[in-house]
Amino acid sequence: MSESKHIDLPLRKSLIYVVGPSGCGKTRMVLEMLGHIEPQNNDNMKLVFAGDKNDIAWMPQNPVWFKGTLLENLCPVEQRSFEEIKDALEKVNLGHFVQRLDERVLEYANNFSGGEKRRLALARIILLNRPIWILDEPFAGLDEVNVEAIERLLEKESETRSILCISHHAGTLGRQGK
Repeated sequence: MSESKHIDLPLRKSLIYVVGPSGCGKTRMVLEMLGHIEPQNNDNMKLVFAGDKNDIAWMPQNPVWFKGTLLENLCPVEQRSFEEIKDALEKVNLGHFVQRLDERVLEYANNFSGGEKRRLALARIILLNRPIWILDEPFAGLDEVNVEAIERLLEKESETRSILCISHHAGTLGRQGK
């Protein structure tokens, strides 16, 4: 049996979109790359992230919400200042949520809409302040106004960090050349 071949993927300050239809393996590819799951294919090739995994902020398709306040869910790892939290919420068009930071998050975060949950999860990523973001379907459940706001945010953030964005959102790539 031959040895596995690794393809090291160095990420540099950039915004990379992995686009394709639902079910084509975009998420699986990233989970394999991060070593979360074993490769499914038999060709002995696998993508490998060669850096420090603590540098990565990962937003899965279905972000985890736990019992606690909205503030505790936004800052689960380390505390952030009120100004940092307010700024992160404003970046995802949820600035008014600073008034809800003490609100208890219900089971499955059912006190928020699908689009609000997605943007709150992105605010959590902002607050983690990692040099690499991997976002799985950050546009799901968002209206056109918020899609455009998040696209602008990702373009701006990619000036100082590396972002890998998994999406089947075709409009994203269509606007890249404009």
